[in-house]
Amino acid sequence: MTIEDQDFIMRQVKLMAKGIGVFMSLTTLKELLKLEFSFDDELTDQEIDGIIYLARTEELIDKNILSKKELEEALGVSSERVDQLLNNEASPNGKERDILEQLIEDNQYWMNQDETDL
Repeated sequence: MTIEDQDFIMRQVKLMAKGIGVFMSLTTLKELLKLEFSFDDELTDQEIDGIIYLARTEELIDKNILSKKELEEALGVSSERVDQLLNNEASPNGKERDILEQLIEDNQYWMNQDETDL
């Protein structure tokens, strides 16, 4: 798969994760994405998880629930690395993915939206 193809798929996964995906469990969202984009061989489950976690983390940042600085500290990385992750220029490694998952679980943003978000 070319870099352009992977970038396109990553952007589409991120958009879906930020859209209807906020109302779905990770497993359900992954199954929907696999049906929609048929990328079984192109992206691993870990890469899909990373994209979804990053999309949900961006939502936390957009809603001022989490700051970029707090994300840097939680991940133990530089601001440049956080920017790379948030801009789809890099994928989270195993440790980063685990930390992102924990941040999402701790904040449970997508499960507790207030009426102004609807």
